[in-house]
Amino acid sequence: MLVLLLLLGWYSFPRHPLLLDDLSEQGGYDYFYFFSTTRALEAGLEEVYLSDEMGRFSRELSEGRWEIRGNHPLPFYLLYRPLARLDFQTGYLVHLWLGLGLYAVGVATLARALIPEPRLAWTISALLTAGGLLLGPGVDNLWLGQVGHHLTFALAMTFVLGSAGRPAGAGFFLALAVLLKLYPALLALYYLRRGNWQVVAWMAGTLLALGLISGLTWGFGHYAHFLEWAARTGYRSVLSNQSLMGLLALFFGEEAGPGLKAFNLLALTGASAGLLAAGRRWGGDSRTRQALEFSAWILASTILAPLSWAHHHLVLLLPLLAFAALAYEGPDHRSFGFLGMGLVCLTWLLEGEVVTRDWVRTLHYQVCLWRVGLAMLGMVMGACLVGMARTASQKDSAPGT
Repeated sequence: MLVLLLLLGWYSFPRHPLLLDDLSEQGGYDYFYFFSTTRALEAGLEEVYLSDEMGRFSRELSEGRWEIRGNHPLPFYLLYRPLARLDFQTGYLVHLWLGLGLYAVGVATLARALIPEPRLAWTISALLTAGGLLLGPGVDNLWLGQVGHHLTFALAMTFVLGSAGRPAGAGFFLALAVLLKLYPALLALYYLRRGNWQVVAWMAGTLLALGLISGLTWGFGHYAHFLEWAARTGYRSVLSNQSLMGLLALFFGEEAGPGLKAFNLLALTGASAGLLAAGRRWGGDSRTRQALEFSAWILASTILAPLSWAHHHLVLLLPLLAFAALAYEGPDHRSFGFLGMGLVCLTWLLEGEVVTRDWVRTLHYQVCLWRVGLAMLGMVMGACLVGMARTASQKDSAPGT
């Protein structure tokens, strides 16, 4: 299944970004957001989220190519200080290859934690690492200079360390995931349900420390500007936004921001209550069951996030390996495990924003138009919950925390 998926992915991109001699001159639009805002903070700009000064700064820095504003919390830019000391093209390529390396480490670490057979775990790791290069969500991250590979690594390490009883490491990596994309903060409820409050405490402590450092470095006034920017920012109804909130913004209009934010809060509350109840009823201590529950929380936060682009969905690596572990456990769950893997593979195959062959481009457009990506995320989340329910009656074979 994975080999076929990789062959289809390879066929879909006749000019892969990594094969372009001028990749650093053509790509990296999203990386420029991170690079430019960090440069502006280092230069002493007092407002980087809404000001015209930030727009002028970014235009000059890109020689008229792009005009951007900051769109991440202040501590996020601490991560980009070393890269901001390089020129844009060099920093973009370092960011790209660093992400691929971290992703490969995350894949291998997670596969070895969930699949006891070393040869099978390494084979799957190699195939999924190639998938991060060849499939739509992975290619989107490479072309845009996004953080999907880095985020997947952080979430994989969070799960592995948390399930191994190492809360300090799990909390640290969960804090990094929250900085990269805010929605993984919902995983704090997963750890609280399991009674592992130490992970949440380490996460909060890490974020607080980074928040203090960034405030002392660049000024605490930036936090007020960020909150003002967040309050003004609405929901995007563009077709490529495959979140439930993006679909509702399309139905009701982006101007319905206050109502949509209230609904978003209610939906997050309801989804959290449902997942907490499911965890209490069907959760277990085996790593497979932990991975299924952990993945359900990731999917819920992805579906209900304000934005859910294809490049965010590289995190489906976690449910894919959870289903692979379920299939490995025995014949009773093999068919369902393969079904879950198939759902994730189909999602990766159908999604992508980077220009590819004409028929693939048309397919991706139809997927966005009909919100197939959103539907697939919902089905994968449902499969995680069904997998938890199917294994609830069996005795855990591998204790965890």
